[in-house]
Amino acid sequence: MGITRRDFHLRTADGITVRVRELRSERTHRTPMLLLHGTRIPGISEFDLPVEHGSLAADLAAAGHVCYILDARGFGGSERPAEMEEPPQPTRPLIRTMEITRDVDAAVDHLRAATGQARVGLLGWGVGATCTAMYAALHPEKVSHLVLYCMIYGGTADHASITIGSQWDDPDQPGRFNQKRFGNYTFNGIDMLEHHWDQQIPIADKAAWRDPAMVVAFREALLDGDPASREHDPPLYRSPNGMLEDLYLMGAKGQKLFHASQIYCPVFIVNPEYDGLCRDTDMAVFCEDLYHAPEVVHWQAKGCTHYLLLDRPERGRDEFLGHMDRFLG
Repeated sequence: MGITRRDFHLRTADGITVRVRELRSERTHRTPMLLLHGTRIPGISEFDLPVEHGSLAADLAAAGHVCYILDARGFGGSERPAEMEEPPQPTRPLIRTMEITRDVDAAVDHLRAATGQARVGLLGWGVGATCTAMYAALHPEKVSHLVLYCMIYGGTADHASITIGSQWDDPDQPGRFNQKRFGNYTFNGIDMLEHHWDQQIPIADKAAWRDPAMVVAFREALLDGDPASREHDPPLYRSPNGMLEDLYLMGAKGQKLFHASQIYCPVFIVNPEYDGLCRDTDMAVFCEDLYHAPEVVHWQAKGCTHYLLLDRPERGRDEFLGHMDRFLG
C-alpha cells in the first residue's frame, strides 16, 4: 500500500511556526497519531528514516492511522529562537517542555480538523513522552491514547547518571541545573547518539543488532534537520537545552512536571531493559499515579535498547509494533 508524505507548517497560539510531516495511506480508518521526538533530535530522524524498518510513521500509516510527525520549536524544520543564531551562552536554557505543549496543541488541533476525529493518539520518545503525557493531562478531551516510549516522570530521584554532583548539577548551587556548562543551547556531534546506542547493544557485532544503513540514514537526518549543520567541520547540529533542564529536575531531584492522575485515556508504557533513561522505580510511581487511566499497559521490553524502534526487527521492534497495534485497537 502506497504511503504519501506531505510537509507543512503551523502557527502556534503564541505565534511560533512549527513543521509537521504527514504520512497517510489510502485507508485512514484508525486513530490519528501524533509523534513527538526527544531531547536533542528532530522528529524525522526518529520516526521517518528512508531505510527498511526505519519509519514508525510509515508503519502506522500503513495500518490505517493518519500520522503527524512534529518538530518542536527550536528543532528540525521549526522556528528557532533568535539566540540560536548567536554563539551559545551560559544563560537560561531555551524551550522548556511546557512551552512545547503549545506546539503539540497546534498539531493536535490541525490533526483533529483534518480527520474529523474529536481525539487523537500521542506517542512521545524520552522527554517527548513526558511532554505528550503532560499535554494529555492539560487537554484530556483531545487525547484518545498515550504511547510513552522511554519516558521519565520524576517519581523518584535515583537516576544513575543524572544526579546531584554530576555534570548536570551546578557546582556552585547544588540542586540547580548547570547553566554555566550547558547554557541556552548545544552544538551536537552527529556521532554522539551513535556512541550511546553502541554502549547499549550487548554484543560486539553491532551490525548484527542494528542495520549499518540505519546509522547512515540517522546521521543524514540529523544533518538535514539543521540548515547550519554543514557549516561546521566536522558537522554539528543545534538543540535547545530546555528539555535537558527538565530532564535534570526529574532525574536528579525527583520533581514531577505534572501529576498523572490528570490523565484519563489508556496508556501504553515502553520501558526497554537496556535503556538507562526510563527506570522501573520511576515507572512504578507513574503507574500508581495513573489511577484515572482506564487501561495501563507497562511493557518492560526484555533485551531491548533505547533505540529499539531503529534496531533490527527481531531485537524488539516487531514485538513493539504488535503490542502497539493491539493497544490502539
